[in-house]
Amino acid sequence: MSEFSLQEALQQKILPAITFDDYTDALPIAEALLKAGLNVMEIPFRTNAAEFAITSIRKNLPEMHVGGGTLLTKEQIHKAINAGAQFGLSPGFNQNICAEAKRLNFPFIPGVMTPSEMELANELGYDVQKIFPAEQLGGISFLKAMLGPYQQLNIKFIPMGGVNLNNMNAYLQLKNVIAVGGSWLATKELIASKNYKSIEENVVAALHQTKIINAS
Repeated sequence: MSEFSLQEALQQKILPAITFDDYTDALPIAEALLKAGLNVMEIPFRTNAAEFAITSIRKNLPEMHVGGGTLLTKEQIHKAINAGAQFGLSPGFNQNICAEAKRLNFPFIPGVMTPSEMELANELGYDVQKIFPAEQLGGISFLKAMLGPYQQLNIKFIPMGGVNLNNMNAYLQLKNVIAVGGSWLATKELIASKNYKSIEENVVAALHQTKIINAS
């Protein structure tokens, strides 16, 4: 675990969250992401296929960085690690979950909604935090408001929930945003229809937006 760098994994500034109902979809979708140029993804533990999907990708595509998402219990953290996940995420801030991740030296991104949660998470050593649900919380204006008081702590956020190709640029222009995430790159509909080409095209378009940000 210690050799994995979360900062390096997020360098491309995009973290797709891809939920699998069937783990056999995992490899072709991961291959589509890699073909588009993206080498990081989150697989939420919202279905029983999550573990098998992570194991399949890590075994066959070691160049892909894979995180286990929606980790709500200590048991799920252990399952994610055993499956081969290199990092984890949660939608909320649970100090017991964070402590377990820390004990296992498992790179982890807790979800936060309030200034108090941000401070507590930072105090526990988590300087990369997930803002969820981003748009419902106020989106870009909320993160702008957080920039002033928390700039001194150097907290970096990953907004998820309502982020898409149309608004991702505005998020990424904020100094306290390290990456954006969400499911729009590989929707349930695209996965169900095995439309891997459209998934690849979505990722190419998103990566193009990040290049525009980097060049500005």
